[in-house]
Amino acid sequence: MWLRVNNGVQSLATLVCFMLLCACQSTGSSSSQPILVGPVEPETKTEYIAPDVAKLRNANVFLDVAVTAFDPGFITDSTGAIDYQKMDEEGIWPQLRRSEAKLFAVEMKNGLERAQAFSTVRVVPSTNTTADVFVMGKILESDSEKVSMELTVVDATGEILGIKEFEHKVEEGFYRDQRNASLNSYQPLFDRGRVYVIHLLSRLSEAEKETIKNVALMRYARSYNPEAFDSYLTTRIDKKFGQQHYKFSLTGLPSQDDWQLQVIKDFRNQELLFVDRLQDNYDTFYAETQQAYSSWQKETLPEMIARRKARLDRNKKAVLGAGLAVLAGVLASNSNNSGSGLGRGATTAGSILAGIGSAAVINGAFQSNEEMKVQSAIIEEKGQALDLTLSPTEMKFDDQVIELKGTATEQYLQWRQHLREMYQLESTPNLQL
Repeated sequence: MWLRVNNGVQSLATLVCFMLLCACQSTGSSSSQPILVGPVEPETKTEYIAPDVAKLRNANVFLDVAVTAFDPGFITDSTGAIDYQKMDEEGIWPQLRRSEAKLFAVEMKNGLERAQAFSTVRVVPSTNTTADVFVMGKILESDSEKVSMELTVVDATGEILGIKEFEHKVEEGFYRDQRNASLNSYQPLFDRGRVYVIHLLSRLSEAEKETIKNVALMRYARSYNPEAFDSYLTTRIDKKFGQQHYKFSLTGLPSQDDWQLQVIKDFRNQELLFVDRLQDNYDTFYAETQQAYSSWQKETLPEMIARRKARLDRNKKAVLGAGLAVLAGVLASNSNNSGSGLGRGATTAGSILAGIGSAAVINGAFQSNEEMKVQSAIIEEKGQALDLTLSPTEMKFDDQVIELKGTATEQYLQWRQHLREMYQLESTPNLQL
């Protein structure tokens, strides 16, 4: 009896102590910061600059960066042709991916430009242009829920500075927060890519950057006049990150007063003038399609999540159905060998039930697959017709007006071909009769 009372008193004491402790915790401040109300003077905030960005900003040599339109990541067969069947199975829509390839490039360009650490940052249609550093991207996955890309950074000497994959998953509740209304759900992916590129380039010394710029100029000059500039470069095949690549090295430089070099610089400026004008087209494309693309991301995210769940459900049902089908076969075999009539009847009944269960589960899996097809059709409808089309461009050089037509790549090649023809005319001495 005394033991029961004693235990009761101990329990009561413990309860009272617990209540007092909770009361003390609830009335105490949960923060070490003092409470302050009423008007206060504004804080003076300084902009945080990452060390890598600061190093590039304080440099003496600034690089020209070219971001190529991303590789859309199409699935190809052994001949290199697009495998549309596998593309469909993976849920890749060509027109949308082609648009994403340009949108992703513009996102990377915008991020690098905001760093204010480079001479220029441009989106270029291909690597067949002049620049100090090339940022090449490939889309590995993009379905509004999951996105991943691979970045390859190469300088003008052919040196591969780095190759890295990035991925991001958009949470289901991202669009429920009104503060995210104006944000790109893929932005964390591009931010990590931008930091990676800046970090790689911040590791270059001033001498290395100067060499890169000189090699870029000599390679451009050699592409116009191999006879005059070939002796300034050597080329070899190297291997890095498991990837073979061409490596260019300087053997010397022409005099800055070399008239042919001055002509080359003038033509390079004309070529870059077209690339600069091309930025307006990319920026316009981005502005006109970003809202539609954001709507596609927002509206198809639930569909993609439902599709992923349906796919998991289908796979589970398919595995279960296959297991039941095997069980039905085993039971059927046992029913033929059973000696007892009762055992034979029970086994046969089990075989029939297992067979029915297998058919029902597999049919359910097919039903889930049909649902996925419907969801895929919704996504395809929302992601239609985002592509870059260029109107004819007029370029003027030496009082000649040239009209360029076609895609960005086609117009660039047309302009460069015209510059080559003009260079041949200017560099060929007049014949004395």
